[in-house]
Amino acid sequence: MNLKIYPLSNSLNGEIIAQPSKSYSHRAFIAASLADGISIIKNPLTSGDVKITMNVLKSLGVKILKKNDNTFIVKAAKDSFKSYKKVLDCKNSGTTIRILSALSLLYENGLILKGDFFELERPILPLLEALKQLGAHFKLSSSKLKIRRKKIICNKIKIRGDVSSQFISALLILCPRLNCFSSDYIEIELTTPLVSKPYIDITLDVLETFGINIQANFESGKFYITNDQTYRSQSYAIPGDFSSAAFIFAATVLSKKSSSIIINNLNIKNFQGDKKIIEILRKMGANIKIEEDEDRIIIIGDSIKYPLKGTEIDCTDVPDLFPILAIIGAFAEGKTTLYNASHLRLKETDRIYAMARELHKMGVKVIEEDDKLTIFHCNKLKGTIINHNNDHRIAMACSIAALYADSFSQIHNSEIVYDSYPSFYEDLMKLGAQLESF
Repeated sequence: MNLKIYPLSNSLNGEIIAQPSKSYSHRAFIAASLADGISIIKNPLTSGDVKITMNVLKSLGVKILKKNDNTFIVKAAKDSFKSYKKVLDCKNSGTTIRILSALSLLYENGLILKGDFFELERPILPLLEALKQLGAHFKLSSSKLKIRRKKIICNKIKIRGDVSSQFISALLILCPRLNCFSSDYIEIELTTPLVSKPYIDITLDVLETFGINIQANFESGKFYITNDQTYRSQSYAIPGDFSSAAFIFAATVLSKKSSSIIINNLNIKNFQGDKKIIEILRKMGANIKIEEDEDRIIIIGDSIKYPLKGTEIDCTDVPDLFPILAIIGAFAEGKTTLYNASHLRLKETDRIYAMARELHKMGVKVIEEDDKLTIFHCNKLKGTIINHNNDHRIAMACSIAALYADSFSQIHNSEIVYDSYPSFYEDLMKLGAQLESF
């Protein structure tokens, strides 16, 4: 669907429910598929990349049945980890491909994975090399990966931590299920500083709930995983997603007219790193209230009364906030610098380049460097044709910018937002935005 996004003429007001967390949804479905017995997953995200994960699990024999209240029953395959010879299409879901690459070691003859992920040359080699320390053998081409475990070994695993946290998550999910004859545990050691640590925290949180014990020492960059553990079936409720809510936060605080939005189902106490959006916006001058007892957050918008000030933001642990922070920077007084962001070039697209390009099109002065983006205050943004590079977060970030441009903007293939926030445009209209399909 193609949309026209018109500049806001009124304030934004209303109440919405936060989307389910994409990261938690991926991990919960995978953990449930490894558990003995029946698990219940409540209120998960089931679109985009999570839908890909669900379909791959179903292909492998996992039963996933939906009940009427957005609750899913998950039961492991009857003949778990038997030979599976068909090719599994993981499309461009990095989480699906990386975790399934690791879990392929549990299958008799391994797995064959294909998808746009490989054609786009997204990183996976560090994970595959790490899996060799567990006896894996792989063949990787520009279109698919064939990987299996040929030897039963459990050597110490050394892996980079500065490329993708999903490499480590994949290993943490796999290793508890492995049998090792020479030792009763597997050690993982990071050879570089870790990026996106909160996503590892989410993985450990989900695994602990499903009965898996892992000792993590982030200071030393080491993890110790006892072998031959059993995943425990579980009833698990997916929390609301701060990554998605960040776009609504931004839309509100950028409003020049008095606005007030309530977002429900956001628990500030969980492990999501992107809850840092609250701290960042408050530091920049925004008015945000948290009602912890009711799991809701109130955002007050009035950029005249609460003007935002530019700042420097470390993006090491918040890669998914980068696109919307770049937009916020264009409206903040002075300049905003997003640094430690080199890993953003390895996401669905090169997010540093893409955001620099889109902001430039809208009349914003930016300076792009290898690991940072500096954004200067812009008095008036221009309407544009948004090029999101098939990245859902770039699409949503630029759509928020379009609400405050001097003329309407256009976005093609707006369905890309289904990957993490299916009701994004519906929520914007509910809160007062004007959109039109064409």
